[in-house]
Amino acid sequence: MVMSVLRQGSRGDAVKKLQRCLNDKAKTNPKLTEDGIFGQGTARAVKAFQQKNHLIADGVVGPKTWNALLAAAESSEPQVNSGPRAALAEIAAKYVGVTETGNNLAGDSKALLAIFQADDLVINGKTDGYPWCAAFVSFCVQKLFKSSPHFGGLTAPREASVSRFLNIWAKQQGCVVFPPSSSSFSPQKGDIVVFTFSHIGIVERVNGAVISTIEGNTNDAGSREGTLVARKQRSKSLVRAFIRVPVSTMYMDARLNELVRVC
Repeated sequence: MVMSVLRQGSRGDAVKKLQRCLNDKAKTNPKLTEDGIFGQGTARAVKAFQQKNHLIADGVVGPKTWNALLAAAESSEPQVNSGPRAALAEIAAKYVGVTETGNNLAGDSKALLAIFQADDLVINGKTDGYPWCAAFVSFCVQKLFKSSPHFGGLTAPREASVSRFLNIWAKQQGCVVFPPSSSSFSPQKGDIVVFTFSHIGIVERVNGAVISTIEGNTNDAGSREGTLVARKQRSKSLVRAFIRVPVSTMYMDARLNELVRVC
């Protein structure tokens, strides 16, 4: 099974698949001998990959490292617009046009009230009255997790803060977090995007240096302090980081089998 936890001394087809993934998808240099034996060379390559991608560089290949390897493998393929993560953008699209009454208040909008209630922030007994871009992404991710079996074991975000979403929730869930300059990963539909101006949204499409997003609490000018859910066109130069939600081991196994063939 490819999703086995592997370490130095492991042997078999799972190790061979790991070596193929490191060679072909993570561009290990020098290339590993794909012999199914987890020796010192494979351990060094795993640690280098982990360090490069902000994982604990212990040489042990567990779910977080497999997830990062899958992200690297998918990034070397044509852009993926299907699969379980892509549904996040489709969920978000249903709320385009939802509008506040102004001053970050839900008013009589049941949809916007539900978005505010998707985080844990309450101010003076009220669940609205503050910037809600992170609440919107939390709301969409909650719906994604409820609608799909491919995210079992993860805790959905309930964040009102962009910083907490990126620095706490994403790390706790083992998400792959990567900058727009990453040589290992490329953004895809359903990724979460964090901007340099304390704003967050959901990737719908990528066209070179331009990212099509769906964002809450924005406006025609693209402000982080707007009034509605809207589609936006953003330059990668405005991006601080992308967040890719991990999938279940069953889906990860099947997807890696598609992307990494072992003779």
